[in-house]
Amino acid sequence: MRSRIRLFAWVMPSVVVLFACSISQNAAATVSATGSTGTPIFQDDFSGKSGGWDSLTDEYGTTDYSDGKYLISVADSNSFLYSTPGVLSDSTDVRIEVDILKSDDIQHDMGIICRYQDSDNFYYLVVSSDGYYAIGKFKDGTEELIGTKDMRQDNAGVIKTGAADNHLRGDCVGDTLTLYANGSKLFQAQDSDFPKGNVGLIAGSYDDTPISVYFDNLRVTKP
Repeated sequence: MRSRIRLFAWVMPSVVVLFACSISQNAAATVSATGSTGTPIFQDDFSGKSGGWDSLTDEYGTTDYSDGKYLISVADSNSFLYSTPGVLSDSTDVRIEVDILKSDDIQHDMGIICRYQDSDNFYYLVVSSDGYYAIGKFKDGTEELIGTKDMRQDNAGVIKTGAADNHLRGDCVGDTLTLYANGSKLFQAQDSDFPKGNVGLIAGSYDDTPISVYFDNLRVTKP
């Protein structure tokens, strides 16, 4: 197995977060205050901007709405970009599901964030376009994988590689973090550093850039 650990040149564009005081039932993003088991507490099809995700382009890349999807494009090599919505800042146990639609076949990572505290503290659950996966965290700005030393290879072929569609799911319940792809469980790890926080989407580059990842049909529920 080849090593997939890298020292991330963490890139965060300055984020302008828009908080919506009220959201129409017909809006692109909807929020439920109840959060009962299996009921969405937040969902977004990215057909409108009511979810409060950032819309930015700079030398590091782009995080923006794009033709009914959400685009994260990374221009810097060996870097991550991410975005969080303007809701769910105090979420505890969540199940996050999202479609990733025919992203670049250039090698890249793509995934989900949970329990986002700030740019230096959060969990991420990712797969790569060449069939690897990992769960990790940033704590006080230091990145580390959880439960493994290197990204693990998907020998079962669960992750669709190259420019393909994938459906990702991340469960953050108590101190247990679980990553799924296309309906199959990939990996589970335990960590208790962050009990609550926002959700988000993340994409990362390796040597070749730019990479572009398109997200759609985000759904956050109580597991």
